[in-house]
Amino acid sequence: MVYQNIKVHPVLFGIAGWKHSGKTTLMEAVIRILTERGWKVAAVKHDGHDFEPDREGTDSWRYYQAGACGCAVFSSKRFQVVKTKEDPGLEEMAGFFSEADVILVEGMKGATHEKVWCTAPDELPDPRKLADRIEEKIREGRSRKMEIETLMEKILLPDEGKTCVRTYSMTEAAYQSWKELFYKDTGAFFEEMGRRTDQEQCCLSLYVRMAADLYPEYVKQSISDQVYFDTFSDITIWYGHCLREKGIPGLAEIRWLALPLQMKLFRLGRLQFEQDPEKKILHVHIPEGEPLLDEACGKSFEEADRFFGPEYTMYDCESWLLSPKLRKLLKPESNILKFQNRFQVEKIVYPFRQAEERVFGAIREDKEHYPEQTSLQRAVKQMVLSGEDVGIGYGTIHRNIL
Repeated sequence: MVYQNIKVHPVLFGIAGWKHSGKTTLMEAVIRILTERGWKVAAVKHDGHDFEPDREGTDSWRYYQAGACGCAVFSSKRFQVVKTKEDPGLEEMAGFFSEADVILVEGMKGATHEKVWCTAPDELPDPRKLADRIEEKIREGRSRKMEIETLMEKILLPDEGKTCVRTYSMTEAAYQSWKELFYKDTGAFFEEMGRRTDQEQCCLSLYVRMAADLYPEYVKQSISDQVYFDTFSDITIWYGHCLREKGIPGLAEIRWLALPLQMKLFRLGRLQFEQDPEKKILHVHIPEGEPLLDEACGKSFEEADRFFGPEYTMYDCESWLLSPKLRKLLKPESNILKFQNRFQVEKIVYPFRQAEERVFGAIREDKEHYPEQTSLQRAVKQMVLSGEDVGIGYGTIHRNIL
């Protein structure tokens, strides 16, 4: 089946005017407002003359002065490119920011994209009203459908997984029947799926298509593309588990992956948050695959404070990461202990071998065979060999309701 869906492109919006008319001041204000609302904003400035792209004396400046036609500087967090080219255009500049929801353009008075005019610094448009106007254009510009190929690319699904989704045989009628059962009676869906011998491949195909179908609801609720793609990146995580544990392409943990499809769970930066309306609690989960950096966790909680309504009064977490026994194994500056310190740990559950699964990748009956590649693995291995369990802890945080 070929999916005829529309790709997502950034919105172009300009802020133009004569020199010293307040363009940069307005750009800065609008960027800050849109960013606080969760949109990804890129900025492009047109210089009507020419400009010095680097500071005199830097290595890159010296390369450029020596005659290099281009120069790039990059680190683990950012990069900068300077390149000599006659009459580069806005379309070419916009191509560098395909991940953005909107590209704000300062200058280019004669360009055809929609823009506002600045006449004087004390007569600038209201930045919040302008941000509202741009936000509406972002919503209008975002596709009402999600291209399945785009979704698989953005969540970094491996090629073998993409092929499985593309080639899995399922009629449109069968797909609609599965989808209807999922949303009508999830228990019956899992019971029926459990009878299939190809449930891993079937669910991979179904869940990717259902995630794509859910995209318009994200648009309707003004949830950013970043949150959408980050949330469904869990498909790729559990695809990897299926491949490692069963040796076949498909999905593991299909019940867990039902939560984002029901819009009960969202990933906001480093952490996932699961809504529990009955208890008025947001359950915190830690997806694998990235360091548990303290700054990243802090930003996730800040975003969750803005994202969820005031009816949720508390965060909680049940994880081996909250076990007090880790204080015997880790240094105080450990990111794990920094994460643990965010919570008021209220109870401990022993024995529970979640730590072994998370630290070593799988639980083994012969604990002597656990790897010792990291200091954490060595410390946990020594503990479990002595007969102790790391266990799990349960902790809570009272929310900062904004």
